[in-house]
Formats: sequence, C-alpha cells, structure tokens
Amino acid sequence: VIARAGGLTAQAFPKGGIFLREELKEREQQQIDALRQRLRGDVASLSLQAAGSLEGASVLDARSAGSSLLATLNSTEATGRLVIDLPALLEDPGNLKYDVLLKDGDRLLVPRFTQAVTVIGEVQFPTSHLYVDGLDRDGYIERSGGLTPNGAKKRIYLVRANGAVLANSSKWFRKGNKIEVGDTIVVPLDTQRGFRLQAWANITSDRCRRH
Repeated sequence: VIARAGGLTAQAFPKGGIFLREELKEREQQQIDALRQRLRGDVASLSLQAAGSLEGASVLDARSAGSSLLATLNSTEATGRLVIDLPALLEDPGNLKYDVLLKDGDRLLVPRFTQAVTVIGEVQFPTSHLYVDGLDRDGYIERSGGLTPNGAKKRIYLVRANGAVLANSSKWFRKGNKIEVGDTIVVPLDTQRGFRLQAWANITSDRCRRH
C-alpha cells in the first residue's frame, strides 16, 4: 500500500508512524466507558468515607484527585491505535514479524520529521526540547525545571514516537538506552496511598498519551 502511494517523502518520520484500526477503536471505547463507570463509583465511595471518617481531609484529597482523573477520562476518546515498527517494515517488507494484514478502514499516518523530545506531566515547565544526542531522561526533565512536589519519580515512563511505552521497571532503564527523537517523557501524578486512584492515574495517563 505504501508503494502504491508513491513511497514516503524525504521529510517523512517513519518512527512516528501511527496505524489506526476501527475495530480497535470500538474495543477501546468500551473499556473507557467501563473504567469511567467504575471510577464514578470510587469517587462516590470516597465521598461517603469523607463524611464518616476521622481522616476526612485525606479522603477529601483523594476524592479531589479522583474527580480530576474522572474529568480527564470523560474528555478522552478511543483512537484505535496499533503500535507498529514502520522502519523495520519498510526495511524488510516481506517479514511477517513486522508486516500488518490490512483491513477495510485501516489508516496509516506518517508525520513530518521532528527534532523534538517532549516532557509532560508533573514537571515545572512541561514543553518540548530540541533533541540533543546523548542527553538522558533526567537531563530533559531538568531542562523542564525538574519535578513538581507531586511528581512520581519512581513511575516516570517513556513513550516512543511509535506509541510503545517503556516503564521504570522495564529492561530499557536498566540497559540505559538513550532518548530518541520524537520521544515523550511522562511524569505521572503521585497519588494518595491506600486508594485505587494510583491505578486510575496509570490508566488515564496512558489514554491521554495516545492523543
């Protein structure tokens, strides 16, 4: 299909290729709707706990964080993105390890080349920085002013340009692989302990990343 379209231009950024599929979008939307319903129940439960607990202030803080996450989830829409390795596919088009069997309605979006690395989340100045060869994750975070008091340092994760996610616990951090052009460094919110809101923060951050 790429060959039929005349191939990629000289300005193309294959690493940032976005592959979208309608049936995946429908499945994701169902999951988002289910998560939204469960989170509403959690926030309602926290409201009841705040009313009858001696530690009402901390419960109210957790409820406030949950309400914020719910608002974010309410504005999130499914994308139907499938993570693919477009450079590998182009290099070896006959290799079934990388190729994708196409279906009606599939879309492949190939952006222009970028020179940026983006830092978002709980940092002092969320923004994009000009890529510097050899600069590590913490170096880019430092260029964004460092973490805020609410930043979860142990839960920082990296989103590759193709949508792949590398977490703190992954082998990538232990191997020390370098930051690449088009990467996004995400610093999540350090949510209250003892509540399920930490899991909701992970889920919501992942959904927002896809946009």
